[in-house]
Amino acid sequence: MPGFAEQVDLVAATYRSMAAGRVELPPKPGVHPRQDAFIHAMPAYLADSDVAAIKWVSGYPSNKALGLPYITGLMIVNDAATGLPLAIMDAAEITAARTAAASGACIRQLAPDGWRRAAIIGCGEQGRYHAELIAALHPDADLHVYDPDPDRMASMPVAVTPHRSIREAVEDAEVIVTLAPIVQPPAPSLERAWLGDRFLALPADFNATFRADVTADADAVLADDVGQWRYYQGQGQFGGWPVPASSVGEVLDDPPVAGRIVACCLGVGALDAAFAHAVLQAARAAGVGLALPT
Repeated sequence: MPGFAEQVDLVAATYRSMAAGRVELPPKPGVHPRQDAFIHAMPAYLADSDVAAIKWVSGYPSNKALGLPYITGLMIVNDAATGLPLAIMDAAEITAARTAAASGACIRQLAPDGWRRAAIIGCGEQGRYHAELIAALHPDADLHVYDPDPDRMASMPVAVTPHRSIREAVEDAEVIVTLAPIVQPPAPSLERAWLGDRFLALPADFNATFRADVTADADAVLADDVGQWRYYQGQGQFGGWPVPASSVGEVLDDPPVAGRIVACCLGVGALDAAFAHAVLQAARAAGVGLALPT
């Protein structure tokens, strides 16, 4: 996997390519074998690097009770010239890394000037990756966390301040990342009154945590893929939220004034493809992996 700074650069470059129309990114179809569970197919073609790949990823909130991970999946990278498969690799770590790096790209460009305090709601795998990435990007950041499981807060990979409630964790935070399981119907509890006048909200869990009044009062609402956001709203998510005015990629080079910004990164297959390509290149260079006969 690339280092943290390189991951954020890779996300930013991919978002810019998406905004410029140099990425083919169809809506991700999915099946839902159990309540609140999903298995999605996420194909993408990146014209700039001539990369074609697909992620087959599942999310099962009930897996925690079984001692199994919430997110699992596989990546397949194809030769864009012939369509032949080049590599199969695990998608769980790529998913965790690219999700945190997507937040990192937003933080680097959209967070309030001079920000210092960040809150992470949810301390599972995504929370751990976010904590490490934020600490790497901003070593002086003051990280505050909440999770209903005290053991998960205690096992964060960097120094954090644990809290007994979401409200305590987000108080005075200028960057807020929410990473709760996505369930139907959502039961968001984070209110606008708990936040200050300058913040970057990063609801990676859709509207599982942030209430609609946070977005209603925002100076700018963005999404990594506005079309995908509209699709999810049609599926019952984001009730009462305004439609994002722009994609993240469209504003990276000309960010809105950092007052109250909500950047909803839903997760796009283009990032998975970009990360899988980077991993494949590194694996080839290092001679890592099992080569199958052609």
